Amino acid sequence: MPIWTFWDFISQRGSNVIHDWLNSPEVPLAAKAKINARIISLQGFPIFPEQYFSAYKGWDDLYELRVVFGGTQYRPFGCYGPGRHQFTLLVGGIEKGSIPTGLLRVADERRKIIISNPSRIKRHDFG
Repeated sequence: MPIWTFWDFISQRGSNVIHDWLNSPEVPLAAKAKINARIISLQGFPIFPEQYFSAYKGWDDLYELRVVFGGTQYRPFGCYGPGRHQFTLLVGGIEKGSIPTGLLRVADERRKIIISNPSRIKRHDFG
């Protein structure tokens, strides 16, 4: 039985931004499968292992999932909550030396939105 439930951020227009990113040309199908497999495995850990998950330095309450596929470093960003044992994915990106500050700003804005409006999330879509 999973300990954690993963959620996806929903845009104001009702679009699942994580699902859209995972199904974009930026993320090959095999990379998407690995990202989803990582999420499935993390659901069962009481504490997320550091090799797969870490706080993002300089950005309070933002965390990155670390997934490497084909030499590319995929970085879904998220936050704990809005409820207990929930983790919400806010934005996806690719690390090329560093993460663009704009991507982190978007993640932080979305984090603030789900705190004030928890209806802006949906169970993670593995499809």
